[in-house]
Amino acid sequence: MQSRNLTIAVSLTVVAIAAPAHAQAVDPAARIAAYNDGIVAIMKAKLALGQRRDRFEALVREYYDMPVIAQLVVGPQWAGSGPADRASAVAALTRHSAVNLARNFVSYGGEKFVVDARTVDRGASRIVKVRIGGDTLLYVMRKGVAGWKIVDVVAQGVSQVAVQRSDVAASVAAEGVGGLAKRLAKLEATAR
Repeated sequence: MQSRNLTIAVSLTVVAIAAPAHAQAVDPAARIAAYNDGIVAIMKAKLALGQRRDRFEALVREYYDMPVIAQLVVGPQWAGSGPADRASAVAALTRHSAVNLARNFVSYGGEKFVVDARTVDRGASRIVKVRIGGDTLLYVMRKGVAGWKIVDVVAQGVSQVAVQRSDVAASVAAEGVGGLAKRLAKLEATAR
């Protein structure tokens, strides 16, 4: 009987410990906190630009919903595009996002990412507020098959999706969805 009670007590303890970990995995604020931890780890590693880009690309794939972002950036032409053009757009935006992160987060200087645990509901989205020094970022999150992922970042009142849409609009209008990858490659080359 004592052995059975011990087994039940251990089982309940495991469930009690596992429950908060599972809650964090599905909570948008916890996802952003984990994402920020990833950024800090990359900065602390003191890597060269190419290595940072590769690490940030993995982070982007894990925390951003790049197919949704690509659709938002491309706009109405997305519906008429083929699978190859869509895949190319997603890959180009993923790489472009990683390059931008690698350029913006070079090395760790004691930066603190303060995540507000209170999220704001906006229809199907949740907004997570993060303070970095005197700056505030708003992460727009949506829940999909893989859980909560970032679909936009708003900095100083400006949507990054809107900026990207503006940057590639002429190329997409002239060359279709396939023009997006070419335009982003040119933007990356001029920013070096």
